[in-house]
Amino acid sequence: MGCCDACIRCLGRIPYASLIATILLAAGIAVFCGSFYTAVIQTRTLFSFGDARAVTDNFNNLVEALKWSAVGITAFMGVYAFILLLIGFLATGASKEKKYCGFGTGLGSRITVAFFLVLTYIIFIGWLLMSCMGVIPSLFFYLTVIVKAKPYTVNGNNCLNLQQFGLDVVFNTTGTPTVPANTNLGTNMWEYCGNDYNKFQADGFQLFNLYIVALVGALVVTISLVHYLMCLSANYAHLKDSGKIYKYEETKYREEQELHNIVTNSKEKLNY
Repeated sequence: MGCCDACIRCLGRIPYASLIATILLAAGIAVFCGSFYTAVIQTRTLFSFGDARAVTDNFNNLVEALKWSAVGITAFMGVYAFILLLIGFLATGASKEKKYCGFGTGLGSRITVAFFLVLTYIIFIGWLLMSCMGVIPSLFFYLTVIVKAKPYTVNGNNCLNLQQFGLDVVFNTTGTPTVPANTNLGTNMWEYCGNDYNKFQADGFQLFNLYIVALVGALVVTISLVHYLMCLSANYAHLKDSGKIYKYEETKYREEQELHNIVTNSKEKLNY
């Protein structure tokens, strides 16, 4: 019975809601980082065609920034999820037993939870915006690869003009640019014709899938942050109630001690 009671007490201290949120966040951030990192690199390869088309330095810098930002975000979210899970363990223990390493009764515990509640909400807004921005590349490749919007023919070859999507700014047109032979369109590097068009369709389909997976991963992370917000709100309420109960019991104990002392003193006076 003693072992079973100990197991039940241990299981009762596990913050299952925070644990589920952590699992969701870990899965979402892993899917997002892997797919987005690969998609960004392949997007640069698709536009440059292995350096056959000259892209601007700004575009290369943007790709590098996005690539390493994905790695940094993954590391930050991993550490942040661990901190929130730790807070969940402490708060759950404090809500079950009025004292748990001093976390459940002090003002500092509520301030800590409130701070992470606000910070989590800010991060949630950031991931929500990131999810909305993730729709843009998915929509672009959907239009160019799945729907094949506005293709035209030049010398019997299907062509795609990226200028209609405003992506001509990606290419470096200064100097004497290198133009693939399959374009048959002079110096317009943002136009893909013939074999280049076929390769763009094949690689673009893979990129469409990668960006969709990255979008799903970002949405899973966003959902996990909603779970964390609910957990932190509940933990804050529990900690606040625990503080009130602790103060009530402490006041009650003092009053009982004072009453006991009064009764004891009265008895002693009667004896004399």
